[in-house]
Amino acid sequence: MAVLLVCALGSVVLGRHGSSDTAARDASTTGSAPSKDDAGTVDAEAHPGLRAAGIPVPGDWSRQSGYRVTVEDGRADWPEQASMEPMAGSYGVADTALDTLDRLLDPTMDDQAWAQGVLGSLGADGGGVEHPVSDAPRWWWAQRRFDPTALCRAVDSDPYVQGQYRGGCADDGEWDDEAERAVSQAGMYDTTSTDFPVPDGLTVDSLTNPQDVASRAYGVVGVPMDDGIWHVTVYCPATLDGPLTDLDGNELTGLDGRGEAWTSISPTGWGTVQRPCRTVEVTVGGQKPFWWFGDES
Repeated sequence: MAVLLVCALGSVVLGRHGSSDTAARDASTTGSAPSKDDAGTVDAEAHPGLRAAGIPVPGDWSRQSGYRVTVEDGRADWPEQASMEPMAGSYGVADTALDTLDRLLDPTMDDQAWAQGVLGSLGADGGGVEHPVSDAPRWWWAQRRFDPTALCRAVDSDPYVQGQYRGGCADDGEWDDEAERAVSQAGMYDTTSTDFPVPDGLTVDSLTNPQDVASRAYGVVGVPMDDGIWHVTVYCPATLDGPLTDLDGNELTGLDGRGEAWTSISPTGWGTVQRPCRTVEVTVGGQKPFWWFGDES
């Protein structure tokens, strides 16, 4: 396996960047929806890793949105004015990334269960390659804390997340906005500086930069932490063929009898129930995502 588990000095350590890659696991994984009790309220014990680190837990703010299309006589009609609506389920980019961080930062599990949980949230990229997580010991992960002011301290904007929101930075360098707004999802990429794997079977016109197509299947979530900005890269295979779904994210095989459907018009990753997004890499402060080779300044 590309992600190696090693017991050293009583701590479980995840495999080092640069270790050899092997065949990808076939199983896809997806983020978990917030646990709720019988009254429908969010379970205060859910997401122990995110809560321990102070990272906002999933909610309406993290749900992916779908572009609403009207259906008439079994044919989809794309309105000139885009109408975006939040979708049910936790198979999109942000929720998938948060699920992985929740497992990685969870201080409540024993070492074996923790390691299995982290591995269970990671999968291969579009080229079938796995990317090991940083080999920091578990105690280091447990000490990390969410810190929106990392966005304010950075001299330059995040080179990997285009258009990251920084409007919450006050004159004194503190964060003066909702914590959720500090968790940014890439809305586009500088494809002259990316090297996303091109999935087997994907054909691209000879006049088109393959990155303009392949990059659409990936989402990147930037999370400011006390050691810098973390980047969670997520692969969403459904994005490339843009299926129509219902509002719950189920892919539709036909449109007869329907009056509406939803799809993606985003240039970045988008998941469905049948083909959820999956996390392929987590980089911490100071590390470069595997798909970036451009100028970091």
